[in-house]
Amino acid sequence: MSNYTKSTNFATKDNLSSGDPLKIVKGTEIDTEFNNIATAIATKTDNASAAITGGTIVGITDLAVADGGTGASTASDARTNLSAAKSGANSDITSLSGLTTALSVAQGGTGSTSLTANNVLLGNGTSALQAVAPGSSGNVLTSDGTTWASAAAPASGGQAFTTTGSGQTFTIPTGVTAIKVTIVGGGGGGNNYVACYGGGGGGGAGATSIKYLTGLTPGNTLTVTVGAGGATASSGGTSSVASGTQSITTITSTGGSAGTSLVGGAGGSASGGDINSGGGYGGGPGGVAGGTGGGSFFGNGSVVAVASVVPTATARGAGGGGGGSYSGGGTNGNTGGAGAPGVVIFEW
Repeated sequence: MSNYTKSTNFATKDNLSSGDPLKIVKGTEIDTEFNNIATAIATKTDNASAAITGGTIVGITDLAVADGGTGASTASDARTNLSAAKSGANSDITSLSGLTTALSVAQGGTGSTSLTANNVLLGNGTSALQAVAPGSSGNVLTSDGTTWASAAAPASGGQAFTTTGSGQTFTIPTGVTAIKVTIVGGGGGGNNYVACYGGGGGGGAGATSIKYLTGLTPGNTLTVTVGAGGATASSGGTSSVASGTQSITTITSTGGSAGTSLVGGAGGSASGGDINSGGGYGGGPGGVAGGTGGGSFFGNGSVVAVASVVPTATARGAGGGGGGSYSGGGTNGNTGGAGAPGVVIFEW
């Protein structure tokens, strides 16, 4: 866009003398002036229908928003007037409205237009968030090592095996993957009275092993053996838990040894547990009195057998040793007490 600039000053020709060649108005001068005027007109805007392409407008008052402008002369003021956010990072945005598509995770959103009340949200990389519904009352979040789910809480409980013998089966309950097992061997029996030695020695107690089993599969089985209590002058049986359909390292608690006519029986030994505790030793005879039975994890063994007081000297708690027999007036054969059976207890 250009302004008209006069090339020839025709008024000055009037002051020239007649005959001066410059006084003559030439056609080329007139043509130049018309061309200048045409160019200026062609490059000016039409006030009735202006169309500006390129260039710069200067010297005007800020164009109001109502007139199609921003009402401002700076970018910051313009954004304020238009309630617009700037490109790039913004620290002054307090709300977003009018969105028709949910912001993706990569954009700082969730990828969802709504979220169900009380669901738990799970990350999903750059994809839309996943959700876990609460499920039934009392459910807890459980992991399979890859993701989370709402599942019933593992039941708490226990099971005790007190019947002696091998080949018994424990089935891992539904929802249970970790168990504590306590294994006690059978107590040894107390010895009989022998006339030339006096009272019999007490039997040793069965050992105790405690193991925390983890990584179990519900529905799998374990094989259980409960050691019997030793009869008079006999050792107690071994208790154990071994693999069934669930593979584990065998956990063993041997029974206590029987008392003799001279000394009490040794306690059993344990292996395979996180805690392995030997059984208590039986007491030696003292004159006419028999020795006490060895103490187990569940308490003392039998007290000393004395005529008319504790005539049988049978062990008390699981795995306890039987007491030795008392002197029966110099007659052989008075009977020592039996050891108590072992026990296997599962807790979860």
